[in-house]
Amino acid sequence: MSHWNRLSRRSRALYLALAALILATTAWASRAALPDWDEAAATTSPSSPADLKAPLPPPAEVLLQKTSAFPDRGNALVMVRLTPQQLAAKQADGTRSFITLGDLGHQVILRDDGQQGDSVSGDGLFTGIAHVDENGLAARAAADQNAIKNGAGSIPRFEGRTIMGQASQEPFDFGGFEAGRAVRLQRSVVRVTSASSAQSTGFAKATPSQFAERVLMIRDVAVVRDPSRTIDPCTGFGNPNGVWTFNHLITEMANQTASGIDPSLFAENWLQNWTINQTINSFPVPSRLQMQSIINQWRTESGGGRLDLTKAPVRLLAIVSRVDLRRTTAGGGSYGPNVSGNFLDAGEARFIFGLVLKPGWQLQGGYSASNAPVINSNGCQALPFSIIFEYRVPKCHCESVVAWARDWVDLNNWVPGTPDYNDRLERLTEQFVRANANPTRPNGSAIGQIRSNEIALARPWQLREFQLTQFPWSLANETTTADTAADVFNNGGVFNNWVLTQIVPLLAGPNWDQPIPQVPLFFLGGNFLGARPEVPNPGFFWNAPGLNLANPAENWGRHRASLNSCNGCHAGETSTPFVHVDPSTPGLPANLSGFLTGIVVNDPAFGAPARPFNDLARREADIQQVAALSCVHMATANVAQVQASLRATGQLPADLFAGTPPPSHDDFLSVAVDDMIRNVVLEVH
Repeated sequence: MSHWNRLSRRSRALYLALAALILATTAWASRAALPDWDEAAATTSPSSPADLKAPLPPPAEVLLQKTSAFPDRGNALVMVRLTPQQLAAKQADGTRSFITLGDLGHQVILRDDGQQGDSVSGDGLFTGIAHVDENGLAARAAADQNAIKNGAGSIPRFEGRTIMGQASQEPFDFGGFEAGRAVRLQRSVVRVTSASSAQSTGFAKATPSQFAERVLMIRDVAVVRDPSRTIDPCTGFGNPNGVWTFNHLITEMANQTASGIDPSLFAENWLQNWTINQTINSFPVPSRLQMQSIINQWRTESGGGRLDLTKAPVRLLAIVSRVDLRRTTAGGGSYGPNVSGNFLDAGEARFIFGLVLKPGWQLQGGYSASNAPVINSNGCQALPFSIIFEYRVPKCHCESVVAWARDWVDLNNWVPGTPDYNDRLERLTEQFVRANANPTRPNGSAIGQIRSNEIALARPWQLREFQLTQFPWSLANETTTADTAADVFNNGGVFNNWVLTQIVPLLAGPNWDQPIPQVPLFFLGGNFLGARPEVPNPGFFWNAPGLNLANPAENWGRHRASLNSCNGCHAGETSTPFVHVDPSTPGLPANLSGFLTGIVVNDPAFGAPARPFNDLARREADIQQVAALSCVHMATANVAQVQASLRATGQLPADLFAGTPPPSHDDFLSVAVDDMIRNVVLEVH
């Protein structure tokens, strides 16, 4: 990288353009390496049952039953009940008698053939053998009962991200379990303190709960302006090398010691993405040349050489925990809609920054800087430009995911700004920010993606996404934008086909929360996944001619597809003024959208139904339930003999473990069985 400074701007642009040519494949592959949905299933021939690709769909019910029948494999039976529709789908793909969890190296099989713990063949109740901690279950039941006594009888019931009433909560029946009965294992009983959804528009006036402020969306001025961990870009006050600074995050992401990439060049290369015309997945991404003005003024302040990251023109707005975005495997090496309880990661954690015009800086043309709020006495201005660093938390064992959630929940017991609070938060953030946090990813970084949302450089509002796209070492390159088709398809027949053929068939009222597929790179034989989605006005949403929006399935299908998209979620579907955390807030803390704190939005395409949102309430319930998950250890099957039996007879062997020695600790798969019935949310926004 030492030759970079000697390259002309034209040469740099050519280099960036060359890098862009490979983004349509490498960037998508980077995201798709561990997808949330088995997108290949729609384009490949059906798998043989012997492939053991029998992922678990969101079950209707999960039960536990104590047993002494399998002393070397476990002390309990785990049972999941599927719906008739789910059973019909399994009948069609040849896997009616079993479900698989984990991968082929640690394969767990739940069976519905009346053998080895399964009581009745074909009843839709699939059974597996597990070790459970009875003392842990007893403590769980006691905690549930105590929460019920303290008024946690019900919580908001979410379908996807929409509030659809109240859900009653049930304590775990430990007495029934000890008596040998099959008892339901619901998610743990929790109290949600976030305000209930209320009518509001624009940025919400409601104050988030203490829990939301301390655990989920940390905006307290004593945190985001902590003088030992952050720096004020307008005054220079603070620690330029603090652990919550742009400088620190970029330096750790570049990982120069291992990669050889200078962090300042890493940052400039990322910013140069805006200054050149690109083509991503065949769709044009025109330059926004105002970024060059930012780079030039930053370089001038840096002394004319490389960008000084300690002088980055950004201010920290929030630190965000997103345990709700955790991913799980499906089974047999395939991936499904995040319900198996066998974790790929512990979700995401994020830093949100806002770009500022430092004193004396200017933007000529495009967005008028005169509209930017002045945020201090020397003329520093807050631009409508968000930068979000979104990290995938590299924890994959049930116990480590639970511990991770508990550490975040514990922050609620401390006061932001105090050493007790800020030190604990730093210990959490350094686990995913530091270099080599995830050695399996480019640069050893746990970063999943960097996203931006801005109208500062030009109109209209535009969202972009960047990833480390090459292994082992990578710059931050612009990519397709998650779950968002190219804007050209809005109000057209291709989007209509996407809704009617890929989404509506998956929805079955009266509940509309079934997982839907992510937007694929290609659809109907053409490029589909887009880049730089734009929001021309606050009422923007995705629609298509020919949809019968009086039909609930088509109504919700359109809404789900639009809400999944970046620009739909940041506009008409949630009545959001382009950003959920406002970078233009003159003072801090930054304002939040009604989507986060409570809002009711009429369907923008049809006028009905009215959909209540309160995403911080949803996240609050979820992270508390993760912190109380019950991890069980399930015995893994002899894959070779299972596959041989399926090929020879079409049926599972009577003994899934035949030919294997008594299991060691490594022969069990750690699974959060009560996480199998969580409210599934795949949208990244």
